[in-house]
Amino acid sequence: MRFRDRRHAGALLAEALAPLGLEAPLVLGLPRGGVVVADEVARRLGGELDVVLVRKVGAPGNPEFALGAVGEGGELVLMPYALRYADQSYLEREAARQRDVLRKRAERYRRVRPKAARKGRDVVLVDDGVATGASMEAALSVVLQEGPRRVVVAVPVASPEAVERLKARAEVVALSVPQDFAAVGAYYLDFGEVTDEDVEAILLEWAG
Repeated sequence: MRFRDRRHAGALLAEALAPLGLEAPLVLGLPRGGVVVADEVARRLGGELDVVLVRKVGAPGNPEFALGAVGEGGELVLMPYALRYADQSYLEREAARQRDVLRKRAERYRRVRPKAARKGRDVVLVDDGVATGASMEAALSVVLQEGPRRVVVAVPVASPEAVERLKARAEVVALSVPQDFAAVGAYYLDFGEVTDEDVEAILLEWAG
């Protein structure tokens, strides 16, 4: 399955989520690309949009290969294979660097859209795709600590390995789970960059 763009993916994802009977869902997008998908989902489900902030901890020399991720509370979630590719010292340094990026991004986004309460809510975590699952696992760790009523992970495309791990912690809706999973962008015709300014513009529409 290939998607025209992130909004097309969000529309299809909303259709798949509709039968779940979510009550006034809080749809949390993972910046940056996931926010575009989440915006479409929230609008079509009559929910509310916000972000959950996470940053990937990439491998030495290959930052797109996630060894783990840092959540907005500062916690580090490591993948089972992380120490095969980097030592503890590198992981701690890189996590500290990503926490600094997160702090700056939080200041920027929260000026536009104050954080929505998550306790007791039906929460949907949305990204534009899941490869290793590190970022989504970090997002789950953050949200589950805040007492939601129900948590659903919803993505257009995901690797089989990531889906299996995520299912142990939450409901998972994935439109496509290719056995020969490639990079997330391979499943989109248009996978253009999403900027911080794009995210802020979307959040501003929900700020009132």
